[in-house]
Amino acid sequence: MKLPRIASAIAVAAMAPAILFSSPAFAADAASPAAPPAPSAPDQGAPSEAGSGSQGEDTQEAQDRKKIEAILADPASGPGVRAAAEKALKGTAADMRHFLEVVWAQQQLMDDRVRVTQILSTGGVAVKREAEKALRADTQEALTEFLKNGQHVARLEDDRVEMLRMLNGAGKGITERVNYLLSHGTREEIRAFVATEQHAIRADDDRVAIAGMLKDAGPGLTEAIQKLLSSDPTPAQLREFVTTTQHVYRDNDNRVLIAQIASVGGPEVVKAARAALNGTPEDRVEFLKTGQHVAREKDKAAEEAAKPDDDKGDGKGEDKGEDSKPGTGGQGTGNGAGNGAGTGNQPTPAGGTSGNLATTGAGAENGWIAGGAATALAAGAGLVLVNRRRRTQSGR
Repeated sequence: MKLPRIASAIAVAAMAPAILFSSPAFAADAASPAAPPAPSAPDQGAPSEAGSGSQGEDTQEAQDRKKIEAILADPASGPGVRAAAEKALKGTAADMRHFLEVVWAQQQLMDDRVRVTQILSTGGVAVKREAEKALRADTQEALTEFLKNGQHVARLEDDRVEMLRMLNGAGKGITERVNYLLSHGTREEIRAFVATEQHAIRADDDRVAIAGMLKDAGPGLTEAIQKLLSSDPTPAQLREFVTTTQHVYRDNDNRVLIAQIASVGGPEVVKAARAALNGTPEDRVEFLKTGQHVAREKDKAAEEAAKPDDDKGDGKGEDKGEDSKPGTGGQGTGNGAGNGAGTGNQPTPAGGTSGNLATTGAGAENGWIAGGAATALAAGAGLVLVNRRRRTQSGR
């Protein structure tokens, strides 16, 4: 080899390390530490197949348990669902899964059937109608729809009908509240009024009506009203008095009044009075309003028919004398007394028979008559006096 070539080779060999270590790629590799080797498969500690399956089952069991506990805490869960849920929690993981997938739906359907049946038994016309539809369908969807929505829509319909009924003979308070709710009330306001609020409002109306009965009540009814109002009565007691108790006292007062009229009346009055006393409360009201006057006219007609001819002429007020004018003269004694009994002051209806009862929800046909005893007795006494005078004249 020639000397120049050897020199060149030596120079290249000497420069090669400097060129290599000064390059960017090499500098970067030298600045960062070397990455550790990846661990081998045995170092990774991979879980065994059995261990992996056990961990998945524990997670599902915990989720199922949590879900069943939430079902138990739900107030809407029925007794059947609760009993089945508690039993599942005491069982295995498979029992809990079976409850969630099968038993829960079965028990929910049974509980909903029971709830719909209970609502039907106490509901109004519309609620009963919709509940029967849901039970006939007998699907979870139909029962759920009724419980969540259908029953409330139907109950609003029933509540509106009930409020319209309240207006028949209602007092001022009930009338004003019902009219407002029918025009502006929400479903919740109407339900609250029908369920509870109406009683307090009606109690105020009943107090007013009971106080109004005193103006022409008989002695028995008057005493009963005073006793009731002084005892701080409940709304239920006030309602009972207005709808029922007052009529008992009115009828007792009417019995006493009819007996007094019969004691001084003529044969027809006595006959009609006895029939009324043996009849219904309505019969006694009719006697005091109309029957006693019809009977008294019959007694007067019979007395007129029994008079001698000359007495009949005198009774008509006709005097055929020279100085008498038709219709203005004559004795007129017997007929005048008879007319007094027949056309005197009539017993007036007792307070609350038609007006006051109408304001408290009771029908006018149930009102009794009390009062007017003095007038009736005076009229009957007049008849007795006339009869005695005519017998005396006849005896002469």
